[in-house]
Order: sequence, then structure tokens, then C-alpha cells
Amino acid sequence: MFGYLVAGALGGIVLVFWVLMPSPTRRCGVYVQPNKWYPFKYAVFRLLLWLRRRRNRALKQTTGKGAGYGVRSRSTPEDMDKVQDLPQDQPLAVDAVYFNGGDADGNYMVAATARRHDNLVQTILLFRFSDLGILEIPSMPDTSLYTTEPNTFGAGGLRLEPVVPMKKWKLSYQGKMRSRKLQKEVKVNFSLDWDSFTTFFDFDTDMHPATMADGIAREQWSREYFDNLEKAHQTHYEQFGVITGQVEIEGHGSRQVQLRGVRDHSYGNKRDWKNLHRYALQYASLEDGSAVCVGAISMPCNISRLTVGYVFHPDGSMDSVSSSELELYDHGEDGRPPQHLVFKFCAGGKLYEMQCDVLDCPIFYMGVEWDAKINERFCRYTVNGVKGWGISEWEYGNYVGKKAEKEWYAKHEA
Repeated sequence: MFGYLVAGALGGIVLVFWVLMPSPTRRCGVYVQPNKWYPFKYAVFRLLLWLRRRRNRALKQTTGKGAGYGVRSRSTPEDMDKVQDLPQDQPLAVDAVYFNGGDADGNYMVAATARRHDNLVQTILLFRFSDLGILEIPSMPDTSLYTTEPNTFGAGGLRLEPVVPMKKWKLSYQGKMRSRKLQKEVKVNFSLDWDSFTTFFDFDTDMHPATMADGIAREQWSREYFDNLEKAHQTHYEQFGVITGQVEIEGHGSRQVQLRGVRDHSYGNKRDWKNLHRYALQYASLEDGSAVCVGAISMPCNISRLTVGYVFHPDGSMDSVSSSELELYDHGEDGRPPQHLVFKFCAGGKLYEMQCDVLDCPIFYMGVEWDAKINERFCRYTVNGVKGWGISEWEYGNYVGKKAEKEWYAKHEA
């Protein structure tokens, strides 16, 4: 009897200490760390994801309402891979496509358009040639352009057109680009083909449940929190492909390109760059035919630490990233991304080590008020000893304002 009393007393003391245990402080004042409720919340959200994925498999038609976290946004790939409507009652709605590519010789390309309301198209166009250096569309580092063709992915002479859903796109441009090496603008003309060599990875349905549950379980739960998650949801999918064709550059003739890299498409009711604190995304095409994405995202109003990624294998199979050592607070929290980066991650039960070395890094800004600063890093990669190339994109929220960033850019980049 006495033993039961002692055990009960000790249990009560442990319970009191557990209840009174404070939550760990946020790393760098941003990144929420697991607290005493984390294991329970993690298990609950893993179950919720399982139930939503089960529901998704049974769905024959979907309108997009309630998408994400295991449920797809459209009924078919054809409905996904096209120009999407921007709801008039959603002023921050977005429909954005992005392409990048590179090769073993150090040549790279990035092209992107983000359709917004009022004919605004946030537009990016970059080349990096091993002998010419960087070429950029003259409007950069500002990306805010306007179009007279609101239902197209295009502005400023750049046009990105779907041809066969999830299979083929056409990328074209006619206009001037600024050469950093020559310190002048040159005429550039191209009509390029993009052809996929992987299936698509849908972040709504294909993310590993461990990384999603980890990100959500760290946060403070409330009805308002989950309402905000739903409002901020964007469908996002990615696949790897190859860009081929001729690029004509004034004074430098015509160049044949064959650039392997990633394409993505995002659409949703709300994209507010002010809500993003940071992200760091690595995209690598490897010599053995593999394709890798791994990164970390911090949006403190929703999820302050989220690991994302996948590995496409040469045989076409795919594994989602289940864990990663890449922590934003360990790398570049001072606003200076590392030029050399090594970290490990796990996908499909296999441990990988990624090494990333930066060759060049043009910078541009997203948002009319330059709300986000993007470091578009042209890189060489090594993953488990296999060499490759690709883009490492590191984003920072602009906390100093447009004027200060313009002054910084003029001093350091122009």
C-alpha cells in the first residue's frame, strides 16, 4: 500500500513538472522548437494526413476547395498544367511558372513569370554562359512588369507556353538583355523547347508525412491557426526536364543549349512575400540521370520550419525527403548565404550527402515594394559522390524597405 502511495506521489510530481515545463525558445527568435506537446500533435497530424490521402485516392472530381495536406487541387494533370484563374475577390492570388536548367560546362538559364491581378507579371530571365558571364533582362533586379495579354505567362518579351500538359512547353524571348561582363545591353532572341524526363512531384499529395507533421506539430494550434493555413495554401508541383534549342546573342552568334533542370507551377488565392522569412532550395541534376530537390522553408505566421524535397532516380522512381540536417538558423541567417554548403538528408530510407558550391549569384526582388530578396545561385553539386549542377535559390524577407535595398544593390551589385 505504501509503495502505491509513493508511486502515486512521484507520478504526481512528475506530472506537475511536465505541465509547468516551459516551451523552448525560438531559435533566432523565429524557428519554433518541439515542446512537451510535440509527440502527441505529431501523431495526431500523421493520422490526419493518412485520412486525407485516403480520401484523395477516392476522389474522382475536385474543385480545389480544401486542397493540400494530402488532397490534390485539380481532377487531372491537364487541369493543373494550364493558365489558372485569379479570383477577383482574392487580391493576392497568384499563378506562377518557373524554369531553370544547367549543364556540366557551367552554362545556366532561369526564366519565370508570376501572374498577379491588374496585369502585373513578376518576370525573371537570366543566362549564365561560361565565357560571357551573366545576362539578365534589363528590368532586373526589379521583377514587376505589366502585360497586355493577361491570360498568358508572359511580359517584357518573355513568353512561356504550355504545349502538352506535364510534357512539353515552349520558351521564347525577343528583346535586349544586360551583359554584366560587357556592361551593356545586347539583343537576344530564342525559341526553346522544354521536355520533361520525370513525372511531377505534387506538394499537395507527395510530400513525406514525417516532414509535414513535424512542421505543423511545432506550432501553436488554434482555430485561427488552421484557418490561416487554409487561406495561405498554394498548390505547387515540380518536375525535371531539358531545355533545348538555339539562343542568338548580338555579337556572339547563335549558341546551341541543352540544359537540364526543374520546372515548377504554383497557384493559389494568397501569395504574400511579406509572410516569408526565408527559404533555401537546392535543385540538382546529376550525371547519372538522377534529379534532386531538398530545402527548408520558414513562414513564421504558418510554419516556421518545414523540410521539403524529393529524389527522382534514373529508372523514373521517386522518393520523398523524410528528414534533413539543413537548418536555416545554421546557414546564412545573417543575410549572407554560404558559398560552400554540405549537409545530409534522407529519402526512401537512404542517407544522402549533398555538397553545393556556388559559381555565380545574381540577385533580384519580388513584390512591388521589393518584399523579398532572391539569391539565384548557379552551382555545382556532388551528391553521394555523383557530380551534377543546378540552382540553389535562397530567399530573404526584406525588413529594411525598398529604398534601403536599392541603395545596397547599387553599391554591391550594379
